Amino acid sequence: MNRNKIGISILVLATLLVGMALIPAVSAQKEDNYSVTAEEAFKHANTRMMAFIATENETEKWEGASIDPKPLELYDISGQKLYYEFSVYKENNLISRIDIGANKTLGSALRRIEIDSKPYNVAEVIEKSIKTAKAKYPNGKVVSTNMVVYDYPSVGAMTIVKDKITGVEHRIFVDAYTLEEVQDKTATETELGVWSMYEKISKDKLDKNLKDWQKSEQLTKTVEQEVNNIGIDISAPITEENIKKLSNKLNISSKMSTTTDTKVLLDVPLYVQEKNFYCVPATAKMIAAWHGYSYTQDYIYQKMGGTNGNIVGVTPAAALSWYKLSRSDGGLGATRSSKTSVLSFTKAMSEIDYLRPFNSLTYTHCRACAGYWVFYDSAEDCLYIQDPAPSKGEYWEAVSNSPELQRIYVIF
Repeated sequence: MNRNKIGISILVLATLLVGMALIPAVSAQKEDNYSVTAEEAFKHANTRMMAFIATENETEKWEGASIDPKPLELYDISGQKLYYEFSVYKENNLISRIDIGANKTLGSALRRIEIDSKPYNVAEVIEKSIKTAKAKYPNGKVVSTNMVVYDYPSVGAMTIVKDKITGVEHRIFVDAYTLEEVQDKTATETELGVWSMYEKISKDKLDKNLKDWQKSEQLTKTVEQEVNNIGIDISAPITEENIKKLSNKLNISSKMSTTTDTKVLLDVPLYVQEKNFYCVPATAKMIAAWHGYSYTQDYIYQKMGGTNGNIVGVTPAAALSWYKLSRSDGGLGATRSSKTSVLSFTKAMSEIDYLRPFNSLTYTHCRACAGYWVFYDSAEDCLYIQDPAPSKGEYWEAVSNSPELQRIYVIF
């Protein structure tokens, strides 16, 4: 088992971050429109890529990379704009995507950074969605079609059709990768469907989300200034010379910072789920393999009480039972495992530092958390997610207003 611990600080100098604490209260703002423009989002995406590259070991992968300034606009199923998805290319090949929030109520600007992104054809997805809608509702009129996040982080097209006679509107969802229709019903932990991320924003978290966004804005301004000071054009492709400049800046910054460990990654194997509802057993297989035990996904699913992995999933409670079940009885034997809805970043860091990857569960999906990234006082701390769903892979996910619902800590 290897832990990859990168002991350098991010681009922002610790001394400059002190000023970020002086942020006016959200209640003092007069602005009542919290939408973010694509131009604003591009600045956030560029600076986050700079910080990301600056803390990478394999910087050669990013040499010559650049962000397409024209993002894909992703909507929530409620119809509200959700993310600006910026694609990162190297030699015309997609290597990453950076999702920036399209609304300040979502929390920190950075929402997600994909690693080794897999491309999909937007025009093809939209065409399939419209075609499916017309076939299902021949008497309907297409009102709109948008790319949406229908079951985070799953992306697809949503077409709204209005019946010409009754006036009733219907929604058609088509997945971006499979081009298969997704039923318009509420997704659960055991059934496929759709859900709105905006509807999950509780009123008691709204002020915190807005404060997190303010910290993101301050971070972007600080990084832009620092990058300009060392002669780097953040809108230009990354060069070897620029990477060296960033590294030199980081060497100075790390000596001034009291905390220099920004990224910690565990080399947990990634397994793609073998059936529609195998996200829980696939995640369990990853964690078991990390601890030196080998199981098939079918075996884990059955031991967790599953009956048909193409139709129904297993609950987090059933997963926890298997983790705690003795090895002689067919379980993993991690008897001190626990399930919690208290989503502490400090606790997550502690588990990773103790070499214990854990289950990170959204409202409908299970993934493995295998690392963390500390962004200091920028409110953009991230967890490293290994997602077993086909086409999802690995990504950094912001902790601020995270889609996480609960965790299962696997402890022997």
